[in-house]
Amino acid sequence: MLKIPVTCLPLLCLLTACSPENEQVTQEQIETKPVADALDTIANTRKDALKIDKHPVSLPLPQPVLELLTQHYPGWEQPTLAATAQQHAPADGQGPTLVRGDFNGDNRQDYVLQLQQKNNVILVVVLDAANGNWELAELKRDVLFNDRNTLKSLYYVYLVPKGEELRPSGTSAPAHAPADAPGVGMEDSHTVYLYQNGRFIAIRLKD
Repeated sequence: MLKIPVTCLPLLCLLTACSPENEQVTQEQIETKPVADALDTIANTRKDALKIDKHPVSLPLPQPVLELLTQHYPGWEQPTLAATAQQHAPADGQGPTLVRGDFNGDNRQDYVLQLQQKNNVILVVVLDAANGNWELAELKRDVLFNDRNTLKSLYYVYLVPKGEELRPSGTSAPAHAPADAPGVGMEDSHTVYLYQNGRFIAIRLKD
């Protein structure tokens, strides 16, 4: 599977509060396209169109979601977290490998998780697209950390609830999350992925 195209754009009143006109925030834009246009960007499938087989990974996910992940990431498994990821992950709430939330504001439960495929860690969002459909978008991938011949993830995921104040890097103006959002951390570095017009926007926060 190819990596999702990423482009950099200025942050313009995307959140509920706007930055000063002379300031810009570095961001990544991850577009959700119809499956016919770009299978490497998003996967769309009906819940009842998948063969239901038992998946070797035990996670609190709907069976069709597990099958969708297996279809696009053959041989995937749960990553082992590095000690730094476990130490920096929020002590309360969801995570550090799986988070639930309404990420696109449609009042349906979506998922974000990190998975391991070979020597890569991949962070993906699975959206409940209604009418029996699921959508899959890849947010980020990186090479796993080799800790004494054991591959481990340096990342942790967490929930940024709707309305939470955000302080994007590069601007002094705070903003608020317009909906639930996946948060991805590595040590003290944080990125929040906001859903806007069919795509996820990566907003790096102040350390």
